Amino acid sequence: MTLDLSFLEVSLRPAGIVERPVNVYDILREGWRETRVDMTLQFFLDPTERHGLGTLVIDALLRLLDGAPSIGLNGRTSKHLIAQDAEGSDAWEVATQVDFIDVFASNRDSGIALVLENKIGHVLDNPLRKYAEYARNKGFDTVIVAVLAPEARDHPDPVQKNYLSSAITYAELSAEIKSAPELVEFLMSPGDRDQRRSLELLQQFIEARHGKTEMTDLEDQAQRLDEWRDVLEEHRGAITAFEEARSSIGRLIRDRRKRLEPLITDRLEALALETGWQAHGGGKEETWNAYHFPAADWSVELKFSADPTRPMIFVYDRRGLTYKDSTIEPLGLTWTNTDERIADAFIERVVHILGEVKAGTRLPAGGHETV
Repeated sequence: MTLDLSFLEVSLRPAGIVERPVNVYDILREGWRETRVDMTLQFFLDPTERHGLGTLVIDALLRLLDGAPSIGLNGRTSKHLIAQDAEGSDAWEVATQVDFIDVFASNRDSGIALVLENKIGHVLDNPLRKYAEYARNKGFDTVIVAVLAPEARDHPDPVQKNYLSSAITYAELSAEIKSAPELVEFLMSPGDRDQRRSLELLQQFIEARHGKTEMTDLEDQAQRLDEWRDVLEEHRGAITAFEEARSSIGRLIRDRRKRLEPLITDRLEALALETGWQAHGGGKEETWNAYHFPAADWSVELKFSADPTRPMIFVYDRRGLTYKDSTIEPLGLTWTNTDERIADAFIERVVHILGEVKAGTRLPAGGHETV
C-alpha cells in the first residue's frame, strides 16, 4: 500500500495559554464554603434557571454517572443508571440542603433522583443510607447517591460505602461540561445578558475549582481553525486517499465480524447460553460482537481491531452492562485462522470467563485491564 503521508508531518500550533483573570470566588472570603458551592451547583444543574444553558450541566453530570448502580433498601442494586434516558429533560427539580442533602435533583418524568454530596475540604462521613432512604420514600425508581469532591472520595464505613453509587471529581465534571458541543454554540453566540453572565460565572466556577483558565478562547480557536482549513486544502487529495484506505480496512474487519455472528449464535444456542442483550457494530478501527449473559450479569465481546495499540483479535469482558471491572485479553489466534476456529476459541473463552464469574475469581477488587 503506497500513500502520500506528507500531511502527517504538518506542524500545527498548540492552543494558546491565557493568564488567569480575576475570579469572583478568589475575591469572596467565604466563596468556597460548601453551602456557597451548593448554591452554585443548584443554579447550573437546574435547566429552568435564568442561566439560559438548559440541560448543559445536568446532562454532563448524568453522563459521568452513567452506569452507576441505583441504591435500594440494602445498598447497591443490579439496576444501573442509563444516562441517555434522562438527558435533555427539563423536568428536573433541584434544591439544596434537603433533609441535610447538599444537592437533591429529582426528575418525576424519568423516575430518577440524584443525591449529590458536595465535599470541599471535609471528610466524607455523611449518613448516605439516610439520604438514599429520603429519595426512595419520595417514590423514585432509580436513586443515585454520588459524592463530588476535588479528588475521588470513598466512605470509610463499609456499611455506608455500600450506599454510594459513584465518586466523581470537579476535574471530571469540568471536562465533561467543556466537551459538550452546545457549550461552543452558547459561547459563540450568547442569547442574552443573563446567558453571557452565566457563561462567565460558569467559567469562573470551573477555573476556581479546577484551575483551568478558559472554557475556550475563541480568537485562538479561530486561528487554529484557519490553519486546519489550509492543511486540508493543500493536502486534500492525500487525505482523501488515506481516509479511503482507512475505510477499506474498516470494511474488512466489519465483514469478518458479520460472518462470525451466526457462527457464534449457533454455538451459544448449542451450549444453552442465554443472552439478554447483544450489540454488533463498530467504527473505522474497531468492530465487535458483544453479548450480555444475564445469569452471570456479565458481558463478553469479540473484537477485531486495526489499532496497533490493541491486539488484532481480542476478548473484552466487563461487569453487567457497565464498563466497570473490565478485562482485555488477546484471543490468541491470528487473522489467518478460519472463522470456525475463531468462533470456537471465543466460545471457549466465554465459558471460562463465566465460570470464573460464578466462582467469584474473575477479578481482583477494583477490576483490571490487561493486553
